[in-house]
Amino acid sequence: MKLRRVFALVPDCHVAGWRYSGVWHRHFYGGLRQAGVEVVLPRDLDFSWARPPQAADPSRTAPTRRRVSEALLAQILEADGGPPQAVLTCCFSHDVELDLVDRVRAAGIPWINFYCDSLYAFDRVAALAARTSLNWFVESGAEDRYRALGVPFLRAPYALNPEALPDASCVAPARALLFVGTAHRNRIRTAALLRLFGADLQVRGAGWTEALAAHAAPAHLVKRAGWAAVRTLLGTRIGGFLDDDAMLMELKRSAVVLGLNEGGTGRDAHSYLKLRDLEFPGMGCCYLTQDHPDLAEIFESRKDITTFRSPWEASRLAKDLARHPAECREIGRRARVRVLGEHTWSARLPQLEARL
Repeated sequence: MKLRRVFALVPDCHVAGWRYSGVWHRHFYGGLRQAGVEVVLPRDLDFSWARPPQAADPSRTAPTRRRVSEALLAQILEADGGPPQAVLTCCFSHDVELDLVDRVRAAGIPWINFYCDSLYAFDRVAALAARTSLNWFVESGAEDRYRALGVPFLRAPYALNPEALPDASCVAPARALLFVGTAHRNRIRTAALLRLFGADLQVRGAGWTEALAAHAAPAHLVKRAGWAAVRTLLGTRIGGFLDDDAMLMELKRSAVVLGLNEGGTGRDAHSYLKLRDLEFPGMGCCYLTQDHPDLAEIFESRKDITTFRSPWEASRLAKDLARHPAECREIGRRARVRVLGEHTWSARLPQLEARL
């Protein structure tokens, strides 16, 4: 089956002000269109009830989920131009009534669900995954979980929209190392250690100033001393959220762009493949990120990207790379060629079609 017309649903794109809506609009909806697919989108549906804080109480959201699911069914089956060839979603199990999937499939329309949190949040998709025609996920470590469900799946990296990957290669570096991303505990810890080991790191993204302020006076003496050190290391190095234009400008000024892809906390912390692991290399950045096996399947280390196993190693590599700007530009150039050639919707659609 050649997918030329699909009904696409990413609930994050239908929540006003949601922090992930822009990236999914660009790379999911926009990427499909760029690949020549006619995309039918949900009309007049709001999914704010399915995202925090409203989603914290499933019993209160159940009536809305039923109403939205009925509306989705009607829009799928009665779409202008006839029913789509497939439904392509990026959903959690709680985003729709599960029998909606059964009813769509009973009408002869396959349902494909993409999911990128199968390592640390598989429980949030398992019920949906058991119903769909095909599950597409990115993490090799999650294969056994899908096999245990006995469902069809495709493990493949993200598909990106080449039109949303402007060239951000750094011609005249103004800084050695930049991280762009939302603050959370793992990232704060790693960023502070990088600074402790001498990395000339700048940080941009939502929540960093607030996170440091929130831990200004913990009750425990040791924790208080630790957070005081973190504020000293990072306080003058952090900035706020960047819109697309500002981010592009910041990337172009940075010799090396840092990736911090660790999820979970404590013993459950682990690295996993994130969209930024393809997006920034696809923009021509010299990308330095945490090592994990899925990256090794996509890129060749020290040729397309550079990976590290510890903050100390990251600081050493960042300093070494920044001393060789021509090498940084060549690493970014090779990565951009690889992403644009192998990780767009034009490359991914034939893989999905072959599994249906």
